[in-house]
Amino acid sequence: MGLSEEVVGKADVGFYPKEKPGMGQALKGQLILTNRRLVYVRYLGGKYLTAKTQDYSGNIGEGLRNEGSFEVPLDTITEAKADRVWGTPYFRLRYRTPAGERACALVLVSSMNLTAVGGVLGLMKAPYDQLAKAIEQLKSAYNPASVGNTKTAQKTCPNCGNKLAAEDLYCLGCGAKVS
Repeated sequence: MGLSEEVVGKADVGFYPKEKPGMGQALKGQLILTNRRLVYVRYLGGKYLTAKTQDYSGNIGEGLRNEGSFEVPLDTITEAKADRVWGTPYFRLRYRTPAGERACALVLVSSMNLTAVGGVLGLMKAPYDQLAKAIEQLKSAYNPASVGNTKTAQKTCPNCGNKLAAEDLYCLGCGAKVS
């Protein structure tokens, strides 16, 4: 029996199909993080300022039909990192595809909230770092080869009781640092 997919976080983003944001206009869309994949859905309606925002987290399949949208399985992500260019923070993502490694840059347009069992984690402090940590935690918790294997969660958060993988540093349920 497979692990069901759950939306863990979402935010409006500016998307650059390259390693660093540049002088050109970003494509506006929605970044959706699930326990299995990272999804970028490009908003319809034209350029950045005229794009029509819509929440696709309840229907990711519909959003993926939008031109320029894509999904990245968590196990193909090779780097998820907060970085800066010209003093501006951004999120860099590298991932493997059948055609080779790709990279993109994302700039948060709205605040990102990570939802998990036990509540909502508002990412106000260092949102790009926390997004990177959340992806790493989800990657370690979800291994497609071990779907159905209940041994992946080896400890629980002392604060909220959320199940954690042995290597988790932060609880996705309450945000507490765990040892």
